[in-house]
Parts: sequence; C-alpha cells; structure tokens
Amino acid sequence: MESDLRDEKFDWAIYVDATLAGLAILIPIPLVDLLFEWIFKRRMPQAIAKRNGRTLPPEIVRQINRGQISCVGCLLWPLELVWLLLKRTYRTILYFLTVKEATDKLSLYWHRAYLLDKMIERGDLAHQEGAALAAQALHQVLDELTISPLTQLAQEVVANVRHILRSSWRWLRRKQEDEMMARTRTQMATAWRDLSGYFDEIGLQYEQRLDQLHIARLQESMIVTDTREETAASKSPPPTTNPSDN
Repeated sequence: MESDLRDEKFDWAIYVDATLAGLAILIPIPLVDLLFEWIFKRRMPQAIAKRNGRTLPPEIVRQINRGQISCVGCLLWPLELVWLLLKRTYRTILYFLTVKEATDKLSLYWHRAYLLDKMIERGDLAHQEGAALAAQALHQVLDELTISPLTQLAQEVVANVRHILRSSWRWLRRKQEDEMMARTRTQMATAWRDLSGYFDEIGLQYEQRLDQLHIARLQESMIVTDTREETAASKSPPPTTNPSDN
C-alpha cells in the first residue's frame, strides 16, 4: 500500500503534520487549537526531512518556521490575539468562519508540506545561506496562493472531521492513527493521483522565485563590490612626483 502511494506522489508521512495543523482550528477549546496548530506546524520541516533520510540544523528549522514578521504585525499581535480568543469562544455563532479558516489553513499547510519536501530533495536547505533564500521563496509562494484544486479537497476533509483533539493527541503521544486520520489519508491519496500536474506548477513557481532571489542577491553583491572598489580608489593617495623629473 505504501509503495503505491509513493508511486502516486503521495506519502502520508509528508502530509500528516500539515493535515493536523490545518485541522487544529476545529478543536473546540479556545487557544488549545492555536497551541496544536503551532506544534504541528513546527514539526513539519524536521519530520519531512527525516522522511527523506536527512536532518535539518536547528537554525534552518527556525528560519523556515519564522515566516515573515513585520513591525506592524508585532504591534497588532495583541489585538489579533484578542480577536482570535473571541472568535474561538463564540465559535457556535461564527462557525461558518471557523470552517472557512480551517479550509484555507489546511490547503496552505498541504502546499507548505509539498514545497518543504521539494526543497529538501533539491538540497536547498543544505546550507545556511542558501536556506535563507529558499525559506524566503517558500513564504512568497505561499503568500500568493489563491483558490486551488486543494481548496475543494480541504472543504471535503473539514466537513467529515470529528474528534480532532483526540486524533491529534493520539498522534502526538503514540503515533496512533484513528478512523478519522485513516479516512483522511485515503481521501488524500485518491485526490493526489489527479494533482501531479498542479503540484508541478507550484514547484515551478518556487524554483522561479528562488532563481529570482539568487539573481537579486548576485546583483546586490556586485553593486556592493563596485561601490567598495570606487570608495577605495577615491581614498587612495595621489601618485608622488619625483623632483628629478622637473
């Protein structure tokens, strides 16, 4: 069964943490859902690397998980936290928003898992400097995602989820797969057979964005080098004149 899934470019071990991170928002306990999402999101890079027979240095994992944080985002975080708490507390009234957010996050984390797997296979995370650009390309591609073929699949998965807290806790403690996870795995494996072309497009977008970042870095390095040479030349003393020449 496992070999068949790998032949179809689907490996449950690559996507299990992504799936649980996306579904964590459905946990009916305020802030506990955020905690489980945080745990599974940060497990993804190292778990996917392990599946590829590799290990990522802690600093590279931190780069990938850090994301893009702005000063404005830091200032607004307390307000966002209050809003999240209110939304989770009144999820009965705002349940349709919860389902929509779970669908979006589930699709996002599936994309993230696919790209992390690709990045590791390509060796983009093998070195600190290259990993920084790769992480930047990853975040840019994810930020530009819109509705995709994964959105409909995510909607179907979210609609059938039950007891997500119990499922997540069992997986964290003992790597036990319950009925909900088994059903989700089968549902995803079936859909992945028709998504290879789409994933190829996402992978190409990542490669193009990474190439652009490498070119920009090279151009920036050349400009800095030229500037330093010009500065050094302007500061060099003028040639001395030999009195005998007069």
